[in-house]
Amino acid sequence: MTTFHDLLGTTEHTTPSEIKKRYKLLSHRLHPDKLGSGALMQLVTLAYNEILQGNGNKICESVVSEKLVLTKKYAQKLKHELESQRTKSIDLEQQILDLRKSLNKEKNENKNLTEQLKNEAAKTLVHDISPAEINRSEKLPRFKYGIVYSSILLNILLAVLVITLFNAQSTPLVDESNTNDVLVNTIEQPQPKLIEQKQVKVAKPAKEKTAIEVINIELTNSINQWELPRLTANKPYIAIRNKAGSYIVSSCDKRFYYYANLTQQRAHLPPNLAFIKHYHNFAVYHIGYGIGSQKDHWLNSQSIKVNREYFSNVNFEQMQQALKTRCVI
Repeated sequence: MTTFHDLLGTTEHTTPSEIKKRYKLLSHRLHPDKLGSGALMQLVTLAYNEILQGNGNKICESVVSEKLVLTKKYAQKLKHELESQRTKSIDLEQQILDLRKSLNKEKNENKNLTEQLKNEAAKTLVHDISPAEINRSEKLPRFKYGIVYSSILLNILLAVLVITLFNAQSTPLVDESNTNDVLVNTIEQPQPKLIEQKQVKVAKPAKEKTAIEVINIELTNSINQWELPRLTANKPYIAIRNKAGSYIVSSCDKRFYYYANLTQQRAHLPPNLAFIKHYHNFAVYHIGYGIGSQKDHWLNSQSIKVNREYFSNVNFEQMQQALKTRCVI
């Protein structure tokens, strides 16, 4: 009788590490992948597990027979379970068939009910006309329709007559006195308009009298320096010339004028420059507002930019005082 130690070639005194080495060696030789036997490999693994559990001295045949018995019992249990599951599945299939039959019956019943309801509704809606009623409708005289239409037309005509009479009574009569007043008012209305037109015509020459006169300036060679030219027939003034040949002029009327040199190319003029006229090679503009239009601007700044040209304030204060004396005289 062989034991598990005999199968592995071990004894009770062999260590677990040696048992493991022995198992690896035998499994390496008996493995089916290396042309070994599967049954022998199962016996070796069984012996190895039993030895580790302390059952190395047991007889192999008894253990194997016990396991075979257990496996047979387990197989029988599995068979019984399979049979029970089959019976259950058969029962379920029968239940499903019964449910389908019941559903089909209910569908048929519903169809029958719907058809019955439709028939009953059709019977209630349809009204069978008797032949006696048809004969009565045919015997109705046609002239009744003409009477109805004629009565409607008469009512419409009466309504139109009533409306016209009401409008005729509501319109007031016009008195002759009122008509005369209206005519008088229509005649008197245009008179104020004529007076206004006369006033406008009279006001136009007054604007022409207040036109700005151009100062006849004397050309100088000095640049960026205010000067008071000698007395001429024209009114006194002070002026300054820049490098571009343009002038800024101020006279007794305390206005400032810009004499733009026409030989220089000009861009768009600023809105504070109002054109007066052409004077020799200059275009004369009045500086109406903004920088350079007042005396304080020239006193409080070293240079002022007018139409992208710079003009200094050198000797401006002295020349301004001298101009005052000339203007008083």
